[in-house]
Amino acid sequence: MKIKFFVVLAFALIVNLFNINSLYAQRAIYDISELGIFPEDNCTASAKIQCESDLKTIESNIILGNRKKQAYGYSVQIYFGAGSDAQTKAEKSVKEFRRSFPDEDATIVYEAPYFKVHAGNCRSRLEATKLKKAVESQFPGCFIVECKINYPKL
Repeated sequence: MKIKFFVVLAFALIVNLFNINSLYAQRAIYDISELGIFPEDNCTASAKIQCESDLKTIESNIILGNRKKQAYGYSVQIYFGAGSDAQTKAEKSVKEFRRSFPDEDATIVYEAPYFKVHAGNCRSRLEATKLKKAVESQFPGCFIVECKINYPKL
């Protein structure tokens, strides 16, 4: 909750700095709840800011671009296979993992001819180790891999 407040406050201060330099520019009302960076059900903060209409477009493009970016981190590989039924088994593993661990992400990675399932977006090896310990009873033989992970959701 405190983090959201500080994000909103910092954003408002940055936008106000832009407004000082462009007093006569065309204005647009910018509601931060439109950004989509807070989940709909958890968004308790709201602020309306007057700014240049170009700034609103630039900010939206930056946020959309960052959603697609990835970083290097760690995941737990819970499935590895090849063959005619490997894709089906990988999809089954993802469903089973998501059922047991709804807060964690699982993705299928295809590196010809192998299908792999990576679970979790861990930024440190310690986080991945904790996830591995929680998962290994249900997915024996799982192990930690260094790979590209998605940015964590705010």
